[in-house]
Amino acid sequence: MKRVFAALFSLLLCLSLSAQVKNYITLSGQIEEASYLYNIPDIDSKISGGAGLGLNVGYEMRYGAFLLDVAAGLNLTHSIVNVGAMNQVLENQVDDDPISGGDIFNYIYNQTGRKDSYTNLSLQVPVMIGAAAKHFYFLAGVKLDMSLLARASARAVIDAELDYSPSGLDHTPVMPNHGSFNNYQVRQDPVKVEFKPQIMASAEIGYRFVETASGTGWDVPKEKNYWRLGLFFDYGLLNMNKPGDNENITLPKSYSADGMQDITINHIFSTKLAADSRVNNMMIGLKATYLFQLPQKKACTVCRDAYRAHSGRRR
Repeated sequence: MKRVFAALFSLLLCLSLSAQVKNYITLSGQIEEASYLYNIPDIDSKISGGAGLGLNVGYEMRYGAFLLDVAAGLNLTHSIVNVGAMNQVLENQVDDDPISGGDIFNYIYNQTGRKDSYTNLSLQVPVMIGAAAKHFYFLAGVKLDMSLLARASARAVIDAELDYSPSGLDHTPVMPNHGSFNNYQVRQDPVKVEFKPQIMASAEIGYRFVETASGTGWDVPKEKNYWRLGLFFDYGLLNMNKPGDNENITLPKSYSADGMQDITINHIFSTKLAADSRVNNMMIGLKATYLFQLPQKKACTVCRDAYRAHSGRRR
C-alpha cells in the first residue's frame, strides 16, 4: 500500500512539474437562488425561496484539456419558508366568567400568513474536475457546505376562537371579554439555528473570455489572466436538519381572559412537526471567475531522468 501511495505521489509531483501544466489562482464571486427542500407534514409548499451570494479563492490546474479546481470561500443565503395556515388548540379549558363560569371550551389559535426566514453563513470547499475546449468549459464534483452562523425568525397573524362544543354550546368565534381576538401580529426574534454539515453535488458550465492560440488541439489561452462566466447548480445530498421538540407556537399553559399573553412562535425546522423531515439545500446561479496564471515550471528533469533510466533498463 505504501508503494502505491508513493507511486501516486511521484506521478502527481511529476505532473505538477510538467511544462504542459498551467497553474492558476482563482478569485470568484457568485449570486444564486437559494432554496431548502423539505417534506414537513401539513405544509403545502415543499421548497423555500431565497437568494444568496458568495466569494471564493482557489487553485486550478490545467493539463491539456483537463481541469482540476480546489477552492474555499464563504456563502451567505437568506431563504423564506411559506408555512401558510396552521392551527393549534388549547383543549378543555374552564371558563372563569362570573356568568358563564364553569363551561368547558377549546381555545383555537389559527395562524395565517406564516413565514419563517433562515439566514445562513457557510464555509464552502468545492473539489471539481472537468475540461475546457475553445471558449467553453465545464466542471463537476462535490462541495462541502458547513454552516458557520445561522439565524431563524418567524412571523404570523393569529386569530383566537372559542369552541364551546365540549359543553354542548355554540362555537363563538369572537368574544374579546373571553380572550378571543383577531389579527394579532406575532413574531419570533432571530434565534440560533444549527444545521448539520452538507455534501453537495455540484456542476458548472460556462464561457471563457479569452483569445486562444490555434493549432494546439485544445485552444490554449493566449492571455495568462482572463475571466470566465458560468452557470452552476448545487444540490445537497445529506439531511441538514437537527430535529427539535418545539410546538409551532407555544401556548399559555391555561386559559386567560387576556388571550394574547404568553404566546410565542417557533421556526418550523425546530418543531416536532419537522422532526422526521429531511431538509436539503439547493442553489442555482451565476459565477464569475478571474484566473491568474502562476509562473510556469521548467521542464521536469526528475521525470526526464526517471524515464531515461527506465528506458535503459528495458533495453
